[in-house]
Amino acid sequence: MLQPALPARLVDRPALTAALDAAADHEVVVVKAGHGWGKTTSVAAWAATRRACWLAVDRADTSLERLSRGLLRALRQRLPHLPAELVTTTAQGAGTVAALVCGLLDAHLDEPLVLVVDDAGLLGGDSECARLLEALCRRGPDLLRLVLVTGDELAFDPGPAAEIGSRELAFTEREIAALVDDDPAEVLARTGGWPAAVVLGGGEPAELVSAVLAAEPEQNRDVLRAIACLGTASTALCLALGFTDVRDRLPGLARRGLVSGPEWSVLEPVAEVLRRDTEDEELRVKAAVFCERTGAHAEALRHLVAVRRWDLVARLLLRRDEQIVAGGDADAVLAALEQLDVDDSRLHLVWGFALQHRGDWLGALHSYEQAGETGVRLSWRMGQLHALAGQTGAAVELFERTVFDDVASLDEVRLLSLAVGWFRETGRHDRARELAERCAEAARRCTGHAAFAWSSRAFGLLAGFDGERASFEMHYEQAVDRARRAGCRVLELTIRCERASFLVETGPARAVAEIDEVLVLGRQAGLTGHEAGCRGVRARANVRLGRFDDALRDAGQCAKDLVTKAEVHRRRGEPGQAQAFLDEALALPGTDPLVPATLARVVAGEDVRRARELAEHAVATSQVLRFREVPALLARGWVAVLAGDRDTARADAASARALAGRRGDRAGLADALQLAAATSADREALLAEAVMVWRAAGDPVGEAVAELAAARLTGVDVPRWENTLRAQGVRTDVRMADVLGACAPRSARIVVRTLGGFQVLRDGAPVPSASWQSKKARDLLKILAANRGRPVPRPQLVELLWPDDLSDRTANRLSVLLSTLRAVLSAPGLPADAEPLVADRDTVSLDLSLVDLDVAEFLDAANAALVAHRRADPAALSLLTDADELHVGEFLAEEPYEQWAVQAREEVRGRYTAVLRALVQLVRDPDQQVGYLVRMLELDPYDESAHVRLVKALRAAGRHGEARRRYQVYLEQMHEIGVRPVEPDLFGTRGSEVLRAG
Repeated sequence: MLQPALPARLVDRPALTAALDAAADHEVVVVKAGHGWGKTTSVAAWAATRRACWLAVDRADTSLERLSRGLLRALRQRLPHLPAELVTTTAQGAGTVAALVCGLLDAHLDEPLVLVVDDAGLLGGDSECARLLEALCRRGPDLLRLVLVTGDELAFDPGPAAEIGSRELAFTEREIAALVDDDPAEVLARTGGWPAAVVLGGGEPAELVSAVLAAEPEQNRDVLRAIACLGTASTALCLALGFTDVRDRLPGLARRGLVSGPEWSVLEPVAEVLRRDTEDEELRVKAAVFCERTGAHAEALRHLVAVRRWDLVARLLLRRDEQIVAGGDADAVLAALEQLDVDDSRLHLVWGFALQHRGDWLGALHSYEQAGETGVRLSWRMGQLHALAGQTGAAVELFERTVFDDVASLDEVRLLSLAVGWFRETGRHDRARELAERCAEAARRCTGHAAFAWSSRAFGLLAGFDGERASFEMHYEQAVDRARRAGCRVLELTIRCERASFLVETGPARAVAEIDEVLVLGRQAGLTGHEAGCRGVRARANVRLGRFDDALRDAGQCAKDLVTKAEVHRRRGEPGQAQAFLDEALALPGTDPLVPATLARVVAGEDVRRARELAEHAVATSQVLRFREVPALLARGWVAVLAGDRDTARADAASARALAGRRGDRAGLADALQLAAATSADREALLAEAVMVWRAAGDPVGEAVAELAAARLTGVDVPRWENTLRAQGVRTDVRMADVLGACAPRSARIVVRTLGGFQVLRDGAPVPSASWQSKKARDLLKILAANRGRPVPRPQLVELLWPDDLSDRTANRLSVLLSTLRAVLSAPGLPADAEPLVADRDTVSLDLSLVDLDVAEFLDAANAALVAHRRADPAALSLLTDADELHVGEFLAEEPYEQWAVQAREEVRGRYTAVLRALVQLVRDPDQQVGYLVRMLELDPYDESAHVRLVKALRAAGRHGEARRRYQVYLEQMHEIGVRPVEPDLFGTRGSEVLRAG
């Protein structure tokens, strides 16, 4: 039989064609799907462009003789020299026919041939015809490919075979767009890509569905009806609903395209028809009971809400709201609560908890305040909210007002455990220890692994605060074990995340590994509420490991994450950006001693007096949070070095060194050794030891910094280590309170730095704050710097400096500012007629022959390099590299809103992006390309071409794990702005699958 005629309107299906081509590498391909999936048409369209012949099984006559004749006619379509006497052998049986066919094909085939057998499922298992096809499948010649098309299970065993099913036969959105005028995405959602339903377009599919369902046994229809009603159902849920043989039925239904799994759902057009006449309340309630029993609490809520069983909804929320919210379904809880008409004050607790996890802390607080008496459940939830907001004192006050029950409960144990941390953070050490003992007693009375987990966590918390490493490890290990044995995944993840937070100081690599595992376990369990906190912990750990890009990607917006971002910029030598984050963190209530300690180190290069005040405050408050003692002492010591107070620096170095060594804080120990080197005659030995400690800590940036400090002592290998640090994005010539700032080389020029932070140097030393006399003088210099030597009219300066002052006094004020600025820019050794500040009656400007202005130098270098690149000049790569090294940060990052700064900043950013793009094109080393592309994405996280090139460069460098992580970031960023990725399948899998794997 000739292959069937193709329809007049045939859509191109490249994905299906590729799937059939890949399957045809096997000797046998089975194309199996139910009614309406376009099996015959799809295979015919594919076969039309290949060397293929077609055999259709006759439903009315499946005799061996008829099939043999048809087989011969089909083969002769491509092999006309085959003899016509095959039919005479049929009396001898299928084996003889098969042997003869195979022999003939062996003799005549000189290139691959495809034989398509349509409706192969019509052949009975005991028939000679089935045995003939089975023999051809198993013993056919190497050049023969059989494609068996069937709507039912084959009655014979074809041996090893590739399968094409309804998933491959379904229309894609692009293919639907070529067939119908309606919105293709909507049609795909409505039809599931079922070709027959797509062709109907907006028509009624009921008749088609009825025909399909009529071919199914009643038991199959019952299963389909139940799954359609529920939306989705697991095999276990189907069994619980009484479908005892569902394990046998569902795979067959899936092969016919009626369901998809493993969380089974019915093909949408079929489900829509089945749902119309189904009474589902009893079914939904049974499903809800099963889901709650198996931990699928959000699914249980969905089923009960669907049938409006508000009494059962209220009871479920009072029992399971914490688990539902922790699974990322706070919105579902809030939506259910809005429909409830149940007078129970306890539901305000549920409402508040959901709002808290949605980030609406004020709304949560309002709900908690309506919950009535301050019982233990209200206290731990509301107290936790206060603590998260940095109002630990309010949490303590709430605890003191709590009314405790006579009978110990898990809520009481949890409250006591949380209160240990609140009282410890507010400096009430004895009360915190008393509450830990009380928590242990309550756990003994309450019993249960979860209660003992909270109790062990309380003692581990005390040990962590006190820096008692061994005790901390023991108690937290016990807490994790107890939570695991309790089967409480939320509690286990909470405790492990908290443990990782403490490990950041002593074992950042362990902290990262712990968080990675916690995130995976959480996603496997459907729990996402803890992820923001986990990423914040991982960000702090990555800073300790010198992985600054990873840290910035993970850091959020809470106070701790602001400090993390600031620490990244401090270590990169970008004081302006670091200070912006620290100033924001400092304004928040309940400030961590780490904030003033880090800020002191950042501002010390410009304002030593303020830095000393901040450092003293950090040391004082660290006596409450003892685990912050080391960074506080180091901050005070480094500031003292810049102030010339060697005695204080030496004492703080010794104290920090002892504490860090005892607590296993390698980063703190390495920095303490560097601080000791700054005040010791034995500098080289101390710095060499610091290098080894940084190496052991796994921080290559810290190691390179210590190497550079040592190199500056001897003058050997300085360029090598400076280049190493520049390659990591670290600036080496910034005067801050650290080892590089203390030993930074001095120059004899006037330097104005605007990239990465604003700073003015005279003779290599920062201009003291007192010299400025007013902030307006600094603003004036910034405006002049933004104009890069171009004269600025005096009226324009007046307008920019005093926009709301229309009086005549502004001209005099400008003259005063110019006098101040002239004094600031004066430096010994300049010629008598040299004037860095050029001012006449009409305009003001900087003389860039006397002032080293970094933004002007960068833009000039970038322009020259880009011109060379466009001309294909051999020197382009060197010029671009030099320009890249000159860009050390954003232009005046501390002035985010001033229009004159924004314009210059955008110009610098655009030019730097162009430089990086050119470098990516020129360099051949994938690792170098990665560095440039990462920086491009820091400037514009939505640059799609940079994302795609970065993933490809990482793969070329053999960094496949990182490539997958970056690919996930790419998909998330495109999803965030509603852009469909141009490269959605870089790893040979669907993008959504990569996201789920990530």
